[in-house]
Amino acid sequence: MSAAPASEEELHAFLDGQLEVQRCAEVRAFLASSPAAAARVATWRRDAEGLRAALAGIETWPPNPSLDPAVIRRRMRGRAVRRASRSVCLLLALGLAGLVGWYARGVHTGLAGLPMQDAMDAYRVFGSARTHAIEIQTPYRSMRTWLSGRLGRSVVLPDLSSRGFKLLGARLLATSEGAAAMVLYEADGGERISFYLRPAGQLNPGTKGWREDRGLRARYWYSQGYGFAVVGRADDPRTSEVQNDFPAAM
Repeated sequence: MSAAPASEEELHAFLDGQLEVQRCAEVRAFLASSPAAAARVATWRRDAEGLRAALAGIETWPPNPSLDPAVIRRRMRGRAVRRASRSVCLLLALGLAGLVGWYARGVHTGLAGLPMQDAMDAYRVFGSARTHAIEIQTPYRSMRTWLSGRLGRSVVLPDLSSRGFKLLGARLLATSEGAAAMVLYEADGGERISFYLRPAGQLNPGTKGWREDRGLRARYWYSQGYGFAVVGRADDPRTSEVQNDFPAAM
């Protein structure tokens, strides 16, 4: 009958002399029948003997200051201080990044909040488009009815024919405060003027002004909860002429 196998725990106990006499004899028989297990136990025995030899006479070893408890405590406190310093630096860096982010956000908000910026953006997208610039093209009367219905308020469309501009058409747009509309007028040479109107409940009535931005000139004003803008090319003298003629109360 073959010897009963021994677990690793039993092999360690055998090596340490912790097994009962009967089981110790069984493990010896198992090791005699298993060269691999016997080799493992022999290796463990050599390691244990080497460790005992290395620790022999430990009481005569010279003192090691690095193992002194007081030194260890000071080293641990130093590590804690360094970790705390790194944490403070990280928090300061994050705070500075946050301040920079808020500043940048403020700058962006300020730029995006320029008066009737969306009117100038709409002109850039659609004012120069030769196709699909407008979504509806009807006579004045029908145009006024259509826009008034879409915007929920009465819309007045000035006649710019005396300045050489005819009504081309209109396009509905969206803003955070509701529907907006851009009405395009076009001259025989292809030059265009846009009339833009949108809800503007956050701005004070009576606010008005002029400004130029990347080759465009806009005249804007606010009245009765709406913002209005007339936009055209800054290098076209007729832009200023039309803007000066445009009524500032719609």
